[in-house]
Amino acid sequence: MYATEADVARWLSSITDLFHHPLPPFEADGEHDRGETSEIRHCKRRKLDRHRRRRGHGRTIPSPPISEPAVNATMSSSFPRKRSRNDDDADDASSSAQSDGLNNDITPRPGRFLPDSALEWVPFSADRGPESPSRTSSASNQSASASNRSIPVSNRSSPSKQFRNAEMKETGFTVGNFRRRPHPESLKTLRIQLRDIGSGHGILPASLENELQDIESEIPPYAFDKNEATRANTEAIASNLPPLSWVQTLLDRADECHTNREAEASWNADVYAPVLEQVFRSDRFASRDLVDFRWCPSAQILPPFKPRDAPSKMVDFCVFIRPDRASTEERAINAICHTRPGHSINHTDLGNFCKHPIALSIETKRPGEQGDNATLQMGTWHSAQWRSLRYNGDPSSRSIEFLPGLIVQGHDWQFVASVLDESGKALLLRTVRLGGTDSELGVYSLIMGLQRLRRWIKEEYWPAFISDMLNQA
Repeated sequence: MYATEADVARWLSSITDLFHHPLPPFEADGEHDRGETSEIRHCKRRKLDRHRRRRGHGRTIPSPPISEPAVNATMSSSFPRKRSRNDDDADDASSSAQSDGLNNDITPRPGRFLPDSALEWVPFSADRGPESPSRTSSASNQSASASNRSIPVSNRSSPSKQFRNAEMKETGFTVGNFRRRPHPESLKTLRIQLRDIGSGHGILPASLENELQDIESEIPPYAFDKNEATRANTEAIASNLPPLSWVQTLLDRADECHTNREAEASWNADVYAPVLEQVFRSDRFASRDLVDFRWCPSAQILPPFKPRDAPSKMVDFCVFIRPDRASTEERAINAICHTRPGHSINHTDLGNFCKHPIALSIETKRPGEQGDNATLQMGTWHSAQWRSLRYNGDPSSRSIEFLPGLIVQGHDWQFVASVLDESGKALLLRTVRLGGTDSELGVYSLIMGLQRLRRWIKEEYWPAFISDMLNQA
């Protein structure tokens, strides 16, 4: 690799004495002298031209010759050597290493550190002048600007991240507990009634006790109302209860769905829908009155009502109000829809939801699924519904005090409701157990709780909706 002493001596003896024999000045092609030395200069110029083409300039500095080991190494690298047996074994490893090297070459590198962008400590007492803000203040401004940039979350984000995002955004929502957060008196009254129904105490008429015990039901004695003061009212309410045979058939199907770990679609079609039909319809297809329900897993929130920088959500069932044909309310809804997004009276434009106001939303999950996702869906859905209700209504009219909802997971049915807090943001309150499909008493509690919600929709929500949205007294 290093030249020997003899090599250096030979090189020194071959160097031209530049002091007595200087190199000719660099000239462009075609501008050489015409004198006696023109031929010699022409030859040298051609040699310099070769150097210029090779090196990119006309003058070169003499350098010692390459030593023999270096020449041998250069020549050996120019010609492939004979492959050995071990070469084949090392092919994969070498090619992998080369590909890794290529990947490293194209990996983006951080930008070069600039001293001007470095943070340095500057005393606050220093005179910076009106046009010379401190570096620390510039860094603070950059940090504040970065923090103000909204980073949207998606459905792939964790529930905790989505909840935090919903809490921070104006178009989001917060979650609270009925016992810890204040809520309207009308909601408190309904909540207590649903709680008492869900407990199962005294909800069935005493006249059914002997009948139900004869067919070996497991309904406890405390479920029958034996109080003379309330007995007449219980008898009237229980007149619309389904027969025990229907209840037991429903229990069998719900147990099959649970035991066989069936999909949510099976629960919706074979368990939840029959329960809703029992309450809101006179038969499989016809509604009892102006209140009906729809299975709506594809109902999407209209863009103007979607939350900003957050994923949109959907629910599984909606209970809605169908005004009488050609009624004053129907004409008012049709008129107002001309000025609303999607020409819809609701925050979604799926099917008949364009003209029939949604009063109760239901989100369902099969057993074992995370309840946080159901809460996210209901909170997002309700916050969009609140924006829809306030879209072109009278700001001074606030007859609608809360929006009810149901979160169903497997056998369990829970009542939730949302209100608007002091800042006008949706607050989802939870939960009160309505009933369930895991026992006979649970089914009867569920049916009676839904019947109470149906009466509330007709007697309280619908008049409030007419006042707020249709501007009718």
